[in-house]
Amino acid sequence: MLRDVELSDDISLRFNNSDWAGYPLFADSYIDRIARLPEEEQIINIFMELSALGIAQPLSSNILEFLKALPACAKEKGITFSTPTEICMKVKSVGNLDVPDTLSWVDEERDCSCWLGNAMQREAFNKLYSVADRLRIADDPRINQDWDYLQASNNFRFMTTKPSNVGLDRGIYSGPFDAFTNYMNILGDFINRVNALYPQEIENDELNALLTTIRNQGDEIEMKDAEITRLKARLEKYEPAADEKPAAKKAPKKAAAKKAPAKKAASKKAAAEAAQPAVEEEKN
Repeated sequence: MLRDVELSDDISLRFNNSDWAGYPLFADSYIDRIARLPEEEQIINIFMELSALGIAQPLSSNILEFLKALPACAKEKGITFSTPTEICMKVKSVGNLDVPDTLSWVDEERDCSCWLGNAMQREAFNKLYSVADRLRIADDPRINQDWDYLQASNNFRFMTTKPSNVGLDRGIYSGPFDAFTNYMNILGDFINRVNALYPQEIENDELNALLTTIRNQGDEIEMKDAEITRLKARLEKYEPAADEKPAAKKAPKKAAAKKAPAKKAASKKAAAEAAQPAVEEEKN
């Protein structure tokens, strides 16, 4: 599901730009452009960052009123909105997409250079993931939460020094070096907390042994789960259904009932034969 770059950027980047040829952008004219697209283009993906609403495009630009008007204008043109799941259920794939390199929405290069393009960004990134294995062993909930915060992509994007036609809001930072300095101070404190839980003095061999044990345990659990699933499937084949009544069990009872008289007759005959010698002996 590929992003329509022009229609998406018209809202997220150009909506409040008075120098833009399409300014001001109204909901009805925006939907008219979508309606005029070729018939074979059934799906139009409009993707943008949440920060576009109220930050990149300030509320004073009436961005929220524009969005509120879109559904009614779309309904007049027979255009509907769907979730990705609904689209995947209704529309078949048209083919494979080969993506050998990392892609992004940012800058003209559309790659990850906005996050890892300079030495500051790469240093911060490498230092962050240098403690990944120790953090995994420590498994502290609060540490894990801060780990997620530190991995946020904007932390690295604020450090970019790339010239770009798209304005970048660095938030509280005055520039890339300010963002880098603040992040590294926070990261240094974070690494000290990780080392306090799992000291640096522990040898790498011991650390690798622990990691190997953890991975082996995970593999063993997966193997056992697969074996349990396989055995359950085999067991279901041998178990009769709940509504089935085994008719074969009544047959032996009937056969036993027929044989019963024969057994009684045989026992009477045996008793008579056993008693006969005794009577003859008395006669003698």
